[in-house]
Amino acid sequence: MRTLAESCVRIEYARYDPALGMASLFRPVYRGRRPGGLTIEHKHGGLRLKFNVWQALDTRDQSVLLAAIALAGILGTQDLHAGIDHSRAQQLWQNLKPEDLAVIDQAIVVRTTRYALLRAAGFAKKGQNYGLLEDCLERLSMVGCRARKDGYDWSMRLLSYTEAPDGKLHIALNPRFAQALSGQYVRVSLFERRQLSGDTAMLAHAWLSAWLRTGYSNSIRLDLLAEKVWGSPGEAAATNRKRRERITKALQEISQLKGWQVRIEGRGNNAKTILKRSQLIKQK
Repeated sequence: MRTLAESCVRIEYARYDPALGMASLFRPVYRGRRPGGLTIEHKHGGLRLKFNVWQALDTRDQSVLLAAIALAGILGTQDLHAGIDHSRAQQLWQNLKPEDLAVIDQAIVVRTTRYALLRAAGFAKKGQNYGLLEDCLERLSMVGCRARKDGYDWSMRLLSYTEAPDGKLHIALNPRFAQALSGQYVRVSLFERRQLSGDTAMLAHAWLSAWLRTGYSNSIRLDLLAEKVWGSPGEAAATNRKRRERITKALQEISQLKGWQVRIEGRGNNAKTILKRSQLIKQK
């Protein structure tokens, strides 16, 4: 018999924390050696955020994270904190590595299965993808998040996970997600994401969804948007030109989505895109 998690075939969106959505933690899929020991910094709403990344994260890791957040919104969650007395819950909390003010914070736990998480992430249900899923979860669980502001100091891992004897997968999400599920959040449409074929388009779409709310319009230089996908500009002009071309193709993909209007103006490093999003329309 299928669980509720496994029946969630057409998950429409993930309610994502805007600070995490705009921090640019993810890169296009790595084909060779994966960089490690990265530090990514981002300022949001007065907070100085620092992410210590054990192994570089790519599009597939982002898909797994969005799927876990989406399932949490649909299936409901359990609270997780330092005083919880269940042994498995204690292990989940300890693996989040809370420090400073995070030790008195509260995380959330979603119970699902690897099969359901693969479906929600849009992965084919092949045996090899179970191994891929395990690798993604491990990389995500090793990301440290630190937030500072005027004496406020908070530190915790992005997530932790464990498998119960009955095969259920328990994923603990740090409090940034707890706030997004009940408070301020942006919607990343997984319905739209499933219609995109390229890594660059998926990463750009997720970032733009956090940057531009529905019902609004704004513009951004192509080179700046490329930095949100690949990080710092390349040292060679040819590299930046190639990235600009890939961003242009990604925007052309996004322009095919219902609710997105995309126009590109200018050439070279002066090129920019003007985007407009329609008010949110519930997908059927």
